[in-house]
Amino acid sequence: MKKIICLVWLMGIVLSVQGQELFPNAEPASNIPKGTLGVRIMSEFYKEYAQVRNFNGLRLMYGLTPKLSVYLTAVSSNHHKSKLPEEFPYHNTPERGVYKPYKFNGFSLYTKYRFVTKDGPNEHFRMAGYMEASAVNTAHDEGEPRLMDDTKGLGFGLIGTYLKNKFAVSLTTGIILPGKYSGVQVDPISSLPDIPTVVKYPTTFNYSLSFGYLLFPRRYKSYRQTNINLYCEFMGKYYKDVRVWLTPLNAPEYEIRTSYFPAALQAGFYVDVVPGVQFIINANTRIDLSANLQMVKLSYARLYPQYNIGIQHYLHWK
Repeated sequence: MKKIICLVWLMGIVLSVQGQELFPNAEPASNIPKGTLGVRIMSEFYKEYAQVRNFNGLRLMYGLTPKLSVYLTAVSSNHHKSKLPEEFPYHNTPERGVYKPYKFNGFSLYTKYRFVTKDGPNEHFRMAGYMEASAVNTAHDEGEPRLMDDTKGLGFGLIGTYLKNKFAVSLTTGIILPGKYSGVQVDPISSLPDIPTVVKYPTTFNYSLSFGYLLFPRRYKSYRQTNINLYCEFMGKYYKDVRVWLTPLNAPEYEIRTSYFPAALQAGFYVDVVPGVQFIINANTRIDLSANLQMVKLSYARLYPQYNIGIQHYLHWK
């Protein structure tokens, strides 16, 4: 009897969140089943001259209700120094190829609520709204913010996902409202103290269009069959100008004019293409492999290609 219950539960995860709509990088509108706990380990890395930049995240996911899921993520990376670079924001922004320590950055919280569910034979449509909040506070020296790694703040948006047979497509649109960073930067004159600096990262719009296809199996015979899914995601952001205030020694605070900023701190947009492959083993263990490639303009927050790895496992927890 226990084996039958376990089989039904495992198949329920696969059927309630179809494999090909478990996108490697974008969230689908579908939810984690109620009472299910998910654990995900995420890693991103790219080479920056002699340095290898790395981001790691540990995420706990839980289905509170059939329509509401919550995620808590702890993140660490070697993307930032403890202080903003010398002569920020005029020169050498962003810094490339310099040593940056690997450190814990903070936590982020994500909630997703599914409010539209339409099912048909071999197809369904879902819509969900999401909100996220971050307690991250790092010396981020690029304009583009990311709540999980770069800045504290809030975000929210909408997700729509459609699945038909072995094909799935999902569209996400959202907005990020970053908080201010208050810290210091190194004074160019080594004998002088650090310069107090306030950075207001810009309001940012994020967007993604994701496609997924179930390559294998052609027919389900057992829940133990490994699923192989192919993906192509288009992901990007549009952001406004950064604002920066400096307080030099024995001088009042003043704001720097945007026209003096390097490109990494001025308004911009980009779209990456992110191909990927996914393996789902025993219906509850998922392995994602993907890479960010430059498509339209570029992100100043990374170099290309960026490689992404994700490992996720579901547990029944009530």
